[in-house]
Amino acid sequence: MANATADCNYFLRGTILDPCSGHGVCVLEVPNEWVNNIGKCVCEDGWTGSGDLMNGIGMDCHLRIDLLRTWWGVSAACFVFQACFSLWCCSNAFAVQGKAFWKKSSNKAIMNATLFGVLRAIDGFLRFGTGDDSGNNLAIAIVHATAGWLFWGILSAQFCELFLSVVIAQAKMEKGANADAMKAKTARMHSLIKIQKFLAAPAYIVVIIEFFDRNPEHHKILSGVYYALHCFLSYFLVNVIALPVANSFYKILQATPEESQDAKMKVLIGKVFIFCRETRNAGYFNTLCTVSFFFFPFLWNCQAYQIVFAWMSAIPLLCVAAWITSPTKKSGKNGKVNPATTGHTTTTMTSSE
Repeated sequence: MANATADCNYFLRGTILDPCSGHGVCVLEVPNEWVNNIGKCVCEDGWTGSGDLMNGIGMDCHLRIDLLRTWWGVSAACFVFQACFSLWCCSNAFAVQGKAFWKKSSNKAIMNATLFGVLRAIDGFLRFGTGDDSGNNLAIAIVHATAGWLFWGILSAQFCELFLSVVIAQAKMEKGANADAMKAKTARMHSLIKIQKFLAAPAYIVVIIEFFDRNPEHHKILSGVYYALHCFLSYFLVNVIALPVANSFYKILQATPEESQDAKMKVLIGKVFIFCRETRNAGYFNTLCTVSFFFFPFLWNCQAYQIVFAWMSAIPLLCVAAWITSPTKKSGKNGKVNPATTGHTTTTMTSSE
C-alpha cells in the first residue's frame, strides 16, 4: 500500500517528477541494505530503475525497458553492418597487399574496428535478448568494458594517427625548418598515442567495479569518475594528440601562395581543414556530454539512455575511417593501387627563409 510517510526521493528526477519518476508507487519499505530511507519504488509494468552505471532498483522507475531493448537491438544490427563493412575492407586490403597485409598499421586498425563491431553487436544482442544491463549481468559488463577500452584506448588513436599520416604523406617532406618541426610534432604524437591505452583502462575498470559493488551511493561516485575520465580522454586525444599536428600542418599548407596551389593541393588543404573541424567538434560534443552527466544530478540515473546513443554515433565514423585508410582495386594496366600513396602534391615542407 502507498503510504504518505514513505520517502522515495533518492534521485533528483524523483524529486522533480514525483516519487519513482511518476512510473511507480512508493511504499513503506526499505529498498536495500545500503540506504536509510524508508521507501521503495514498486514500478509499473515496463519500467525499471536498473541501468548502466547506476543501479536504482527499488529507488526509481525512470527507464523504459522496451525502449532500451529496442534501441539496443537496432544498435546491434547497425554494429553487425559496421563489422561486416570493416571485414570487407580487410578482405580488399589482403587482396591488394597479400603477405604484406600483416605489416601495415592501417590494416591492424581496420581489424580492430572489425573486432570492436563484433563486441558491440554481442553487447547489443545480449541486452536485447535478456533485458539486462552492465549493472546486473557480468557478461554484458565484461563485453561493454572490453569494447569501450578497445575504442578509446586503441581505435580512436589509431585512426587519428593513420589519417594524419595519409595526408602528411601526400606532401613532400624535404629538409627545412617546417619539415623538422612537423617531424618533431608527429614523433611526439606517436609517443603520446602509446599511452592512450593505459589512460583508457581506468574508465572501464569502473564498469566492472560497479557490477560487484551494489551500493547506489558508490555508484554515484563511480559514474562521476567514469564521465570525468571520458572527458579527459577526449581532451587528451583531440587537444594533445591530434589537433597540434593537424593545425600545424594546415598552417604550413595555407602559407603556400595561392598561385602555387594546384588542384591536388587544394583538395589536401580541404581534407586537413575538415579533419581539424570535425575532430574539434567531436571533442566539444563529448566534453559537453560528459560534463552534463557529471555536474547535473537530474541526469545521473539516465546514463543507460546516453550510452546506447553514444556508441551508435561511432558507427559512421568507423566506417568512413576504414574506407579512407584501406587500399582499393583499380582496373587498368597497373591493376591495384592504394589511395593513401597516390596523388602526391608538389607542396614542400622546406623553410621559406
